[in-house]
Amino acid sequence: MMKAVITSIIQETPKIKIFRLWHGKNDYVFKPGQWIDLKAQVEGKNIGGYTIISSAHTQEYIDLAVRESLHHPVTQFLHSAKVGAEVEITEGQGKFFLTDEMAKSPSLTFIAGGIGLTPILSMIRSLDKSKTNVKLFYSVSNAEDILFKEELAPFSVFTVTKDIHWKDEKERVSVSLLKKYKADFNSHFFICGPRAMIDSLSQELREAGVSKDKIHFEKWW
Repeated sequence: MMKAVITSIIQETPKIKIFRLWHGKNDYVFKPGQWIDLKAQVEGKNIGGYTIISSAHTQEYIDLAVRESLHHPVTQFLHSAKVGAEVEITEGQGKFFLTDEMAKSPSLTFIAGGIGLTPILSMIRSLDKSKTNVKLFYSVSNAEDILFKEELAPFSVFTVTKDIHWKDEKERVSVSLLKKYKADFNSHFFICGPRAMIDSLSQELREAGVSKDKIHFEKWW
């Protein structure tokens, strides 16, 4: 592990904070979509896994989006931390990531449920969007849960399933919704979110003719 310092904390939504961790290394290694282990000075369970949301092209720092927790000691530490707090971090880990070859694709489709947006954020931010057509389908329970709405809006379909005040799409992401917004079914699909969402979408995509090797996913809960 290496030392890192929290240099910025932003309350992005009512339950999610964005942390910038400065590690100062130009040779820090991670692939877009990967997560890290973070160690904090707390009693009991002192290591937590968090996904990097910054572009893979950034140097000397990484950004994390962390949802509050009533039970996880490291997450509780982060949500009460102040700028200047020190932690320890690993380099990127995990098999759900955007490869260099995939990043050259003419079209990519991303599907996120809730905090499952985090690995997809890093992938999208690492792409040259002047060369790759990006489409994001992003589902949350309430409108206030949408992360980086202004940044994502130009290429995204937001669907809010439980907010009675939301006036746009309210259905869960499905193949019918993908077709409605003209998703490219020849592209690679990256999916992250609740297990049930991933299971149903993976099956629907296969039935719609998308090959298994073009469906990539990560299940968190």
